[in-house]
Amino acid sequence: MQNINPSRNIARRGRYYLFIGGVAFFGGAIAITLGALFFFFPLWDHVVFEALRILLILAGFIAVIVGIVFIVRALTLQKDNPLAYAVGEALSQFLDNRYTYLRNVSKRGVGYIDAVLIGPPGALVLRIVDYRGTWINERGEWRVINAKGQLRPAGTNPTREAVKDVMALRKFFAKRGLSQVPVYALIVFTSEHVKLSADGPVVPICEIPTLFPILRRDYLAEERIAPPTVRAAVDAVIDG
Repeated sequence: MQNINPSRNIARRGRYYLFIGGVAFFGGAIAITLGALFFFFPLWDHVVFEALRILLILAGFIAVIVGIVFIVRALTLQKDNPLAYAVGEALSQFLDNRYTYLRNVSKRGVGYIDAVLIGPPGALVLRIVDYRGTWINERGEWRVINAKGQLRPAGTNPTREAVKDVMALRKFFAKRGLSQVPVYALIVFTSEHVKLSADGPVVPICEIPTLFPILRRDYLAEERIAPPTVRAAVDAVIDG
């Protein structure tokens, strides 16, 4: 099994954010400059022109802020995912070269996915977290036991995040003529200091020691797509 970080996707997305941010920033700066100049050198004296000058400056400030946000986003894109890498290394002990494990996936139209395993059974989205403590999954909802021993709703919901990733990847494949690729999900807890319990989970959950048994029970139970389709799905995620 290959454990791949498709870094070209990150670089491509970073350039896209930089371009959008640069255009917004400089466009906003130009709008602010023009608006300021019109205050000192008005083209005509009319209330509508006054409103347009103010609107131009406000729009310029908003564009500058948006541009800065995009630029910061471009410069802070995650270059790799150590947790996903560790999970991939664990999987590589059991899976052969028919499988490709893509970690730190970041693409327009998909968003960010911790990792995607692609092979004859289809595509498997992995939501990988390192949460600690006691986590209780009841179908699509999560609760935790806090330091005082109180049961309360979790501040995050890995199930919803995984389902969102699945829907995004299905749409991505469909747009590239790969709607026949089934997409599944798995939530992986990597911390040694976590206790899990589940009651009818919508998305299967596991820890590193139970990762392969869960895969063998669900995802690996059947080979669903032919090798050319597997290759096409991998290429789509890497280069599509």
